[in-house]
Amino acid sequence: MKTVILVTREGLGQVQAADHDFGVEMFDRFVHAFEGEERKPEAICFYTDGVRLLVEGSRALPGLRLLAGLGVRLVACRSCLEKFGLLDRLGVGEVGTMKDVVRLIQDADKVVTI
Repeated sequence: MKTVILVTREGLGQVQAADHDFGVEMFDRFVHAFEGEERKPEAICFYTDGVRLLVEGSRALPGLRLLAGLGVRLVACRSCLEKFGLLDRLGVGEVGTMKDVVRLIQDADKVVTI
C-alpha cells in the first residue's frame, strides 16, 4: 500500500506559539517512530510552513535525513521555499512543484495530512 503524508505545519498538530518547540519535537518523534517499522510512507510532501522542517537548522532534520536514508521520498514545495527565502537552505529531500505533489497523491492508495 502506497501512503503519502502531507505536512502543512512546522510541527505536529496545532500548538500555541509558545509551544512551537514542542510541536517540532513531536514531529521529530513521529518521524523516528517509522525507524523500526516495516511499512514506511512512499513519500512525505511538505508545503506552506511545513517546508521549514527540511531546512538547515531545523531540529527535525536529523530524523528526516534518517528517514530519507531508509528510502522515504521527501518533497518540498518550491514555491513555498521561495516564499520564505529558504530555497538555498534545504537540508534534505528534493525540491518539487505542486504538480509533483498532485501526482504523488493520485498514485497513492492512502493520503494522510498531519
